[in-house]
Amino acid sequence: MTQRQAAWSGFGWGCVAGAALVGLMYYSVFLGLRPLPALLNEPLLSLMPGFVFGFLIDTLQHAGKVVEEAGLIIAMVLGLGVLGAAAAVASLRWTTPYLPFAFAAIGWLVVCAVLLPLGGAGFLGLNDGLPTPLIWAALFAIYAVILQYGDQPANVNVDLGRRRLLSTLPLSIAAVSVGALALRLTPDWYAAIFLPPGSGRRGVSPAVTPVENFYVVSKNFVDPQVDGGSWRLKVAGMVENSLSLSLDDLRGLPATEQYTTMACISNLVGGDQISTGKFKGVPLRDLIASAGPQAQASWVGFKARDGYTESLPLSVVQGSPEILVVYELNDGPLPRSHGFPARVLIPGRYGMKAPKWLDEIDLVGGEVKGYWEQQGWDHDAVVRTMSRIDTPEDGDIVPIGTIEVAGVAFAGTRGVSKVEYSTDGGSHWSVAQFDAPLSRLTWVIWRATWTPGSHGAYTLKVRTTDGAGALQDSAESPSFPSGSKGYHTVHVNVTG
Repeated sequence: MTQRQAAWSGFGWGCVAGAALVGLMYYSVFLGLRPLPALLNEPLLSLMPGFVFGFLIDTLQHAGKVVEEAGLIIAMVLGLGVLGAAAAVASLRWTTPYLPFAFAAIGWLVVCAVLLPLGGAGFLGLNDGLPTPLIWAALFAIYAVILQYGDQPANVNVDLGRRRLLSTLPLSIAAVSVGALALRLTPDWYAAIFLPPGSGRRGVSPAVTPVENFYVVSKNFVDPQVDGGSWRLKVAGMVENSLSLSLDDLRGLPATEQYTTMACISNLVGGDQISTGKFKGVPLRDLIASAGPQAQASWVGFKARDGYTESLPLSVVQGSPEILVVYELNDGPLPRSHGFPARVLIPGRYGMKAPKWLDEIDLVGGEVKGYWEQQGWDHDAVVRTMSRIDTPEDGDIVPIGTIEVAGVAFAGTRGVSKVEYSTDGGSHWSVAQFDAPLSRLTWVIWRATWTPGSHGAYTLKVRTTDGAGALQDSAESPSFPSGSKGYHTVHVNVTG
């Protein structure tokens, strides 16, 4: 076999073995292993300029995280393919059967001594516990077994039973591993590629969003799994009395229930990353008062289980009883994806200001720059006035007659005073009716009836005036850095 042939053969088997390793890596999350793509996510994002990241979010939306994870997985498989090629070329000179294990050890060393520390897991991944380097050693041992099988020449004199074992075991491991990888990724990939934003929303949005439809945005590939029984919320820093509260302690404090609309700063005009829920929790200012803030404290910092950070001026917290540490959503415990056991709720600010999986509240003397602020996103993240047409939908063909035009409008804590819609692209506007909001912190559901004068193509737009009399900004802009703006527009065809 020539060196070129050996390299290509080794690369192919290295990719097969690499796919098996990656698949088993995702299986190993049940053993407490954090997948490498999840660890490298934040270091890679920190290197990306904010405007580039904002463009990718606006362009890819739900597919953004999937594309990033897929890219990292492909890079891992290709890298392990190159390692396999190197092992195959080396085998032309050294014929020891242990050569694949030597190259697998090199791969293990790169992961544990370079990539895991880069991802914040510490040298050899020991920040995550002793099992981490051992699990990675087992993964690379399986990688080496598959490489070793690929390195077997066809004329090796072995008995039939052993050959069958050699033929089926590595490939079975690879097949099962790739199957695990497919199960892990397929639902997310399908939703990202084939289900565009808003595709799950038909008709007018309900006043309260069901938990299963409540929007979810996370920086993580794998969200934290927090044990509510052992969890403690710390209130520390510049306080007279540090607090350490269990979930039962938190639930036992005087609580507030309130309806609140939350929106993501990366929500596009007309997008579905906005929802309304009934939240229950403890006013943040009450927790801070119980701890006794010291005179020099001026900011409230938040630390979350996934490493997320944020902060608010202490004066804002003390003047806002609606800012809560919440533990219930729609009369049930917070789901894992929404931050169980507790998260921060800050009405009128985009969701980036409200950490999930909250672990610690610190009173500090200066601002703690938030995770997304470090990427260039807006410092205050105050919600922009927005409105959306839920029905009819863009591209609908509707019969001539009386047509319902309806949707939602939201202006944060400023409230909504007027909603207007246009059926001629914005040349003329009509006032819509809207239901009384569930609270001053929620969206309104607006409705109007429209009777087209003739069949043909129509362009519908909507705009909102907030409670202070300020009209929604018509100038279009992307979500980065302060949230998207512009009038939501849909095109419909009326048939006669």
